[in-house]
Amino acid sequence: MDNLPPIPYLAKDYYHRSLTSAKDLSDNMEKPPYPQYLNPELTPEIARDVAFFKKWGYLVVDNAITQQQVKSLRSALNATFKRNDKQFTDQLLEEDKRFAFLLDNPPVLQRMQAILGTCVQLHSATSRVTEPGQEDQNWHRDVPWPVDPDGTPYGALPGQINCGYYLDELTTENGAVVIVPGSHRALFRPPEGHPRFPEEKRVLAKPGQAVIFDGCLYHRGAANQSKKRRRVCLMCYQTAWMKSREPFNGPIAQKILESGTDEQKMLMGAIEKW
Repeated sequence: MDNLPPIPYLAKDYYHRSLTSAKDLSDNMEKPPYPQYLNPELTPEIARDVAFFKKWGYLVVDNAITQQQVKSLRSALNATFKRNDKQFTDQLLEEDKRFAFLLDNPPVLQRMQAILGTCVQLHSATSRVTEPGQEDQNWHRDVPWPVDPDGTPYGALPGQINCGYYLDELTTENGAVVIVPGSHRALFRPPEGHPRFPEEKRVLAKPGQAVIFDGCLYHRGAANQSKKRRRVCLMCYQTAWMKSREPFNGPIAQKILESGTDEQKMLMGAIEKW
């Protein structure tokens, strides 16, 4: 027993031998796009954003896209709406290649990874065109799961986070995004209809900004009382082990799964099982 190396040395030696064995095995199979770490290094700015989001359940990101990108998205969404003539369009990335950059747009994806961890997958990519005269939306959450502000003993929480890129400046006339800050941790579901909350906040987003909010946050769209449409692209994310709403089986998704970066592949559901 006296000749045995110290325990830390044994652990270190076992660790390196395990890595070598794992490498030998992985050389014979295609490497899945797993990240190498779960929590990214945060800049002071993003750390402040994460703390704000955790407390209030939403975040407005300035300069999330450029004004040139806003113009490009407007043109792409106008063509999509003309072609489909629907208020909601699902699988948005399949509609026009000009939407593609939204998948891993750095100012937004960095914050998604800072909040959810690096194992992030796209939940859905959609657009909404709200016509003039559209009435107030009812309060709702975007997830069906129950909520507990303490999570579970092992740390799990419903992990869907939405991101809206509003292509028209939101006003009291064309309809703000209405939220109840902090309600993402409420134990009870939102009320029916759209009664006023004393604590509700109307987010008047501008083109170029992104509005990120927890899927459990009480939210709704206000009535469009203007004479123009209100347009938004919605990119929603979740942890990669949750079920996604999209099948990722269109030609654009398949191209990304075949030739995208590891990060893009994971975003498009490359990790089906493990």
